Amino acid sequence: MLIYSITNEEDLKAIPNWAQWLELRFDLDANLIDHLSQLDSYKVIITDRWDKEGGKSRRSVEKKLHLYQSLANYDNLYFDIEIALIEANPDLDLDYRRMILSYHNFEALDIPVIKNKLQLACSLQPFMVKVAQYCSSLGQVRMLHQVIKEQSREILWLVIGDYANLQRLLFPYLCSIGTFIANSGSQTIEGQLTQESVEKYQHLLATKLYKWGGLIGGEQVYKSLGLDYYNHHFQEKKIEACYLPINLKESDLKEFFALIKNNQELKENCYGFSLTMPFKKSIPQLFNHKKISNLIIYGMNHKFYNTDYDAFLKLKENIRDLGIKRILIYGTGSMAELALEVFVEGQISLAGRNLDRLQELKLKRKNIEIIDQISPELYFDLLINTSSLGMKGESFSQETGISNFKYVIDLPYSQVEIPLQLEVEEENYFSGRDFWSDQSERQLQLFKERIENDKK
Repeated sequence: MLIYSITNEEDLKAIPNWAQWLELRFDLDANLIDHLSQLDSYKVIITDRWDKEGGKSRRSVEKKLHLYQSLANYDNLYFDIEIALIEANPDLDLDYRRMILSYHNFEALDIPVIKNKLQLACSLQPFMVKVAQYCSSLGQVRMLHQVIKEQSREILWLVIGDYANLQRLLFPYLCSIGTFIANSGSQTIEGQLTQESVEKYQHLLATKLYKWGGLIGGEQVYKSLGLDYYNHHFQEKKIEACYLPINLKESDLKEFFALIKNNQELKENCYGFSLTMPFKKSIPQLFNHKKISNLIIYGMNHKFYNTDYDAFLKLKENIRDLGIKRILIYGTGSMAELALEVFVEGQISLAGRNLDRLQELKLKRKNIEIIDQISPELYFDLLINTSSLGMKGESFSQETGISNFKYVIDLPYSQVEIPLQLEVEEENYFSGRDFWSDQSERQLQLFKERIENDKK
């Protein structure tokens, strides 16, 4: 169930064609009441949320009930009632068949309290029970999920906090009967899904569980080119799969895989994950795999790959005949380490901001020179930029003092123009977008093989 949440009259102008359920936030725009007659083909939830439960209404209990009674003749309307109102007024005469009993808590998770609220709500046999609870960690999301699973009826439940977006994207797998979708710019809480989410992630509209996977990383996952690339391919080829942004704290890594392992729907439908740093190291280690990897194919026997390595080999082949002898690798992360593995010929120099890490990398190969960042006099045939410099539009040469080079392999890619691209001839620049394209094609192939194997 996808509920299109309407917070103002402007949202009414473009109700998406997938919407069968609407939520009218009367607490945010009282004028919405004037449009009820034009919405008789939808099922509509009337929400007048108190300010202490995340809304804007300060309407008294009497006025709130009067509002609902005045709308009772609309057969398509359902009324969101806070459980707190019922607790404070146990003798209210309400037709619970038209009620959505909801509990919103922006404070710490308290399992006994949640259970008591659910017990009361379910005992009244309302049309729907809804829970929105703040969770400070993925472990708390797991605990809340377990409580929801134990209920005698289906619950619409939502996470508030850092994992709101992930829980809402995965709601079909997590025992929630639905989620709320907002018009872009009208989200009422961080992490709420938008119409763009529905267009991109086809599993949200599916009547069955799709194969799922995605990109594990930090905040950068939401800007990944892969979200469009993989999901567009799945839709174009009519493959029942989705590729999701999975923004994890490293401290919640074990809980994430425990969530999958202990949930049959998640486990059976998971095909795998692309990995960003620092997860290229920590996730393989979690499964006793020693090598840095940027891809895990999830299954009975998890398989790890490094498609970055394959893309580097392809790049190396492309520049083989350019007469490159002096190479500077800039950066200290896993991609710098990978570049050292691939580019073994020639005179190799290293530079970067993390001096301790530079010394660690130097130990991996003999005859490597560490240079000072401020070295404008040094010349290099090839600069390999493995850092993030340039993603925000900053100038590599101005930031580092390194400016004398002929060819560039520039791994960062961004929606903005990267200045480093302008510092060399166009034919001498090898972009991170091309590098990403090469490794993504390989990942897509491996994902599809995993998905196809499940059909056999």
